[in-house]
Amino acid sequence: MTKLPVAAGLALALAAGSALAADLPHYKGPPPFMPPPFTWTGIYGGVNIGGAFGNADKQWTRENIHGALGTPIFGGVAWQRQTNLTGVTGGGQIGYNYQFNPWFVVGVETDFQGASMKSNSTGWGPGVTTPAGPVGVVLSTAYAGAGTVNSSVDWWGTVRGRVGVTPVLPNLLIYATGGFAYGQANTNVNYGSVRGIQGAVIIGPFAFPTNVTSGAYGASSVNNIKTGWTVGGGFEYAPLMFPNWSFKLEYDYVDLGRTTLTTFGLGTTRFTGFGTNTAPFFNSATTSVQTRFHVARVGLNYRLNWFSAPSAPVLAKY
Repeated sequence: MTKLPVAAGLALALAAGSALAADLPHYKGPPPFMPPPFTWTGIYGGVNIGGAFGNADKQWTRENIHGALGTPIFGGVAWQRQTNLTGVTGGGQIGYNYQFNPWFVVGVETDFQGASMKSNSTGWGPGVTTPAGPVGVVLSTAYAGAGTVNSSVDWWGTVRGRVGVTPVLPNLLIYATGGFAYGQANTNVNYGSVRGIQGAVIIGPFAFPTNVTSGAYGASSVNNIKTGWTVGGGFEYAPLMFPNWSFKLEYDYVDLGRTTLTTFGLGTTRFTGFGTNTAPFFNSATTSVQTRFHVARVGLNYRLNWFSAPSAPVLAKY
């Protein structure tokens, strides 16, 4: 008889405990953290380094010979040779991207590069003269001109637009780029020419041998800021573990236009035959050089997502 009241008490206690537990608040843990979706939108800045190589452009030189008073006597040599700007370039860039949808990105970028790009070329050619005058006859003529052209680019920069797509991975951007280019282009020309004539002065039935030798040398240089255009493309990759950092590989073609300069040379002409006499000898040479080059470079960017869409906060439910 004593067991029944004990069992009834235990059952009542259990029922009361279950009812009390049902009235307590229920706690549900927060959902697992989900990172926001990757986006290329934002301001970025970084550094780059690469190599430049020339376009194998033809640069030409034309010369004219002048008499003692500066009047033209005859056209001298004209030749072409190749110029190849080669060297190292590196600098920094800053830009902004905006991602319209999961696969289309547009942006703008400006960069400034220091450079050590140089090109040296030498050319020469023969010339042709005309008879000296009505009382003389030219028996043989030897003439040659030679010149050295040194070109260099010390710095350059661009302001470009960018259009890209992400067809494979959201964090791999394939893009094309193009826009305005500028840079410091330097050109130095050294030029010289020599002329030798073996002839004769005819007086009646007699011919008196005479020789004419001439030589002149000149130099000229120009250092100016050139403007032009650029076009290129590349790809940029952002590791998902470090989404604000990205690595890029880019190719650019840069055209800064043509530089034309004239070199004036001064020398002497020596006449032998009826005694020895000297007179001034002038030459001038016009040289035209194209400043164009290719650039292949690698870069590192850090992106600030200041203007990207904010992600929704994660709320825990209780």
